[in-house]
Amino acid sequence: MALRTIVNMIGISPSQKNFDKLELHFWIFLASFIPSINIFISLPSVEIVFIRMFIASILLGGIIYWRRLAFKVPRKTLVELLVAGVFTSIYWIFFVIAAKIGNASVALVGVATSPLWVSILSPLFGGSKLSFNEVMMGLNAIFGVYMIFSSSFAYSEGMIMAIAAAFFAALVTIIGSRHSSKYDHRVVTFYQMIGGWIGTIAVFPIFFYYIDEGSLTLKIPTSTDWLLIFTLAIIFSIFAFSAMIKVMKSLSPFTVSLANNLSPIYGGVAALLLFGEQEIMDVYFYAGAMIIIASLVAPTLAKALFQQKIQRKKPEKVYD
Repeated sequence: MALRTIVNMIGISPSQKNFDKLELHFWIFLASFIPSINIFISLPSVEIVFIRMFIASILLGGIIYWRRLAFKVPRKTLVELLVAGVFTSIYWIFFVIAAKIGNASVALVGVATSPLWVSILSPLFGGSKLSFNEVMMGLNAIFGVYMIFSSSFAYSEGMIMAIAAAFFAALVTIIGSRHSSKYDHRVVTFYQMIGGWIGTIAVFPIFFYYIDEGSLTLKIPTSTDWLLIFTLAIIFSIFAFSAMIKVMKSLSPFTVSLANNLSPIYGGVAALLLFGEQEIMDVYFYAGAMIIIASLVAPTLAKALFQQKIQRKKPEKVYD
């Protein structure tokens, strides 16, 4: 609502679909700061996600109750949303690990492969037919990842974690799009946060022992940790995450996933300003990153320009 007010104050009145695209990019810009925020938190990835989802679910429950929205959803839908929440927790855990053992740029570029997973997985969920163009765009993105690994890349483990995060991000996007038009986006987000919180409890031992810290030792959050986690929970888990679900009422999962590939640009600049030289990579990394972004953005841009060119060539009507 605040963004709509600002747009109206400027004097712009976009259609609902164009406004949804504007809102999508606004939240993607803000979300590109998430890896950098996670790096500043001293806790392990699983603890960050556990606390973040717990806070988000409590606050969202209060918002839904205060706004007198219906909590009740069909049992099948409830199960799907809870499972999507588990996928969300795994996605966020892998994403945080990628940022911590790699850096912010590595995490964002790896997650940029999510459109490939969306194009492959969406037909399996009955969302759409397998698209040759989408698969080719995804394969080009994989080539970009290969170029990154072809050099003496020091953050290979971080990149693998980020690509794994992209896989689960694609699942979350597809499942969320199935329910975005049927239920309030805050209710959908609420059950996903509940599912993610429960799922995080279940995977605590697995991630600590095999992936993250190698032990079950829990850390006590500092005051800075609490401030940053509350920021993640309120701004990104509640507002940004639910906004992503809301815009899928008019935008396809692939469009949402594709737009997310601007995150490496936004986040890379932010990380460079925050961390300086430690975010600077070799030429292979940036070449691969540009291939990933260009392969996913260029076809959409070319289609828009082509349609614009056709419209200009249409003959004007002649009136007697």
